[in-house]
Amino acid sequence: MPSLNKIFLLLILLLISCQLSGQQINRYEILTERYVDRPIAMHKGQLQFNSGYEFSIINRKYDVAGDKIDLATDGSVSAKHLIPFEVKFGILEYLQLTISTEYASMGLRDQNHNIGSSGSVLYVSELTRYKGLNDLFIGTDLTVPIKWHPLDFIISAGISLPSFNHEPDKPQHSYTILDPVDGSASLVYRYNNKYCSGAMIGLLGSSIKIRTGRVSLIGSFFYSAGMKDAMSVNWESRLVENEFQYQKYEYQFNPGKTINYYGEIAFQAISWFTITGIFTGYKSNGGWSNITGKKVGYPEKSLNNLSFGYEILISQNLRLEQQVILPVAGKNLMANWAFLTGISLNFMTFAY
Repeated sequence: MPSLNKIFLLLILLLISCQLSGQQINRYEILTERYVDRPIAMHKGQLQFNSGYEFSIINRKYDVAGDKIDLATDGSVSAKHLIPFEVKFGILEYLQLTISTEYASMGLRDQNHNIGSSGSVLYVSELTRYKGLNDLFIGTDLTVPIKWHPLDFIISAGISLPSFNHEPDKPQHSYTILDPVDGSASLVYRYNNKYCSGAMIGLLGSSIKIRTGRVSLIGSFFYSAGMKDAMSVNWESRLVENEFQYQKYEYQFNPGKTINYYGEIAFQAISWFTITGIFTGYKSNGGWSNITGKKVGYPEKSLNNLSFGYEILISQNLRLEQQVILPVAGKNLMANWAFLTGISLNFMTFAY
């Protein structure tokens, strides 16, 4: 039976061999690597900036039973604009750092209501806006320092930090008399929320990539949970002599637990053009808030999406990606069709 010293020496020689073999690859070969051949994480010294633009049409809602409701039928279709920001750096060939956030702006409309008889009518509408930067995510990806081309495996861990103001601004409700004779009026509720949650959330997960010539398969699983209870504010309003008065108070909440899963199949049509099909989903439960004065649990939510797209390697430093994202099933939330255009800038910070 080999001694522990011999085993330890063998592991050191293996690591040195892996490092030396990696140093024989030049920058151009790394930056022009085929999509199906790339590791899930960055190469050592690789610096990547990712951004783009995503436009979403929020046109459906899933109820508690998972049944689909078409929002176009009641005129409450809404839109969402999102710009992601992400930086990745390969500290070592088997250790990656990720920092990301995103900016979003969207408005959710509720169905308009008319209250009253044929005489005096009250027209009620509601708009909830979400705007601003999301919480800052800092994460690491770790894999074994042994290269085997058909298989790539990483373990991921990270934390989402409440780095930006998450408290909603004062609402802008309005009450307008339309007809002084019969008393008809318009009542508009307008809420101004931030896009970030303001809760500290921890994440742990793993991903695996399998390569077979021109085809690659990726599967990922992530678990996240609120690390501690968070605080936010709510605005109460009341109508006094046709003018709204507001009062702000604090409340506690916890985002609960979320499971995210991801599956991808990619086909390398030619060396610089890749076609992708992606399945994503998540489930959340266990969250709560005492915004009503009592501790009330959030309902369980879920959503599954299918997306189809492609990636073009424009140059050794620039990659272009486009996707169409379609919801296929869900529970207790609104869903959207999304159109994503992403760019990826890649550089090597030192020579191999």
